[in-house]
Amino acid sequence: MFDLSDFAKMTNSDSEDENENNKNENKEIEQVFEEKTLEIYDKTIKIREFHFSTTNAGYIWPSTYTIIDYILAHKEKFENKKIIELGSATGILSIFLNAKGFDVTSSDYNNPEISENIEYNKSLNNINFRHIPHTWGDTFEENDKNFDIVIASDILLYVMYFEKLMLTLRQLMDNKENSFMLMAYGRKLYDSKKFFVLLEENDFEYELVGSKMWIIKKKKIINK
Repeated sequence: MFDLSDFAKMTNSDSEDENENNKNENKEIEQVFEEKTLEIYDKTIKIREFHFSTTNAGYIWPSTYTIIDYILAHKEKFENKKIIELGSATGILSIFLNAKGFDVTSSDYNNPEISENIEYNKSLNNINFRHIPHTWGDTFEENDKNFDIVIASDILLYVMYFEKLMLTLRQLMDNKENSFMLMAYGRKLYDSKKFFVLLEENDFEYELVGSKMWIIKKKKIINK
């Protein structure tokens, strides 16, 4: 199981600073890969991580397991629903949930290294599902935003991307009466409270449903 101390090593205490994602941008770095075998409930999942990524997309996020626990405990909310995961990183959450029979599409920053690693991990586990390369704030193709539920673990690292994240969430959730987002974030919040301010400004509401886990919905418009 993932150790939070490992997460602290891969992102420093100021990882929400706007400059964190640029610190290795101009350096020539030889990529390092590591394969792991994980036992999650009744599934054996193989995952390849990679060590160098300006978006920290090469690692397993710790709140992955929080999301898994919630979904398995509330299966009725997620069965027979079309689900998209934002910030899929290695793809482990989407891989596990698809292996359990849920309909999950992965997505992450539009970067070949991230997409190729997710495809690699899909092949390691002999499973197939759709992956959408999507940089927050970009416009989805019309057939790429037809989802009932959004899920995400530990996506609040960079404050500078919160407004772009709002644009992505609105594309996925506007005008969908029963749509919701399940989000878990296992680190200290620091400036991440700005995310919740932006949610309210963009007509979202949120409810705490576990330790650092929220369900986010669009506010219902009441016609007078």
